[in-house]
Order: sequence, then C-alpha cells, then structure tokens
Amino acid sequence: MSKKHKQNRNLPRNLPSPQPQSKHVTVQTRAESFSGPLPPPVVLKQYDEIVPGAAERILSMAESQSQHRQQLERSVIESDIKNSRLGLHYGLLIGLVSVIGGTGCILMGHQVGGSIIGGVGLTGLVGVFVYGSTQRKKEREARFKAEVMPVKEA
Repeated sequence: MSKKHKQNRNLPRNLPSPQPQSKHVTVQTRAESFSGPLPPPVVLKQYDEIVPGAAERILSMAESQSQHRQQLERSVIESDIKNSRLGLHYGLLIGLVSVIGGTGCILMGHQVGGSIIGGVGLTGLVGVFVYGSTQRKKEREARFKAEVMPVKEA
C-alpha cells in the first residue's frame, strides 16, 4: 500500500459534498414614545393594574404640575407688568426732571447748559422708548411665528 492510501484508510469513501445552507433571519423592532404630561390611556391602565390607584395619582400629579406652572406664568406676567409700569413712572420722572432742570438753567442765563441737560434727557428717553417698542414688537412676532408655524420633525 502506498503511503497516501494508509493515511486515508479510516476516512469514509463516498461522502456527499456539503451543500451550502441558507438561513433566513427576520428581526422586528418596535418602539413607542409619547410626549406630554400624561402617558397614553393604555399605559395608565397598565400602571393601574400593577399598582392600584396609580392612574389616579398620575392624573393628580399632572393636574398639580399644570396648576403650578400656570401660577408661575401668572407671577412672571404680573412681575413684568409691574416692572414695565415702574419703568414708565421712573422714565417720566427722569424726563420731567431733565426738562425742568434744563428750563431752569436756561431761565438763569445758562442757555447752552440748559439746552444740553434738557435735550440729552429728552433724547435719551425717546431713544429708550423707541428701542423698547421695537424689541417688544420683535418678541411678539417671534412668539407668533413659534405658535403659528408648525415645527418640522426630524
């Protein structure tokens, strides 16, 4: 016997050739999300099944948070209104003082100084008023665009 034949003596002779096997794998993924203060009713029901009364507690928590947020917004608005009124009152006071002071200086014979005091005070007030009005208009327009224009989702 040849050397080659001795080495292969224990191997089976007529083996079928291996056929490639194809496997088909399907992967399915499901994702859910929600936004807002409350989960969807199905999720609330599941919470209530796990912990009896949980749905009521979640609703109560959302109502409480909503009331808190509304109270904060109300206090911010009231504070803004108060600050705006104070600004108007102090602006009027500064304007009156500068015009009266400038007029007093002019009457006492200091025409240049009186004109500068009255003019600068009055010009500053008008500038601040115009700037503030322009800023408020821009804020209103931006707020309107944010409320009216839909947000594009990625």
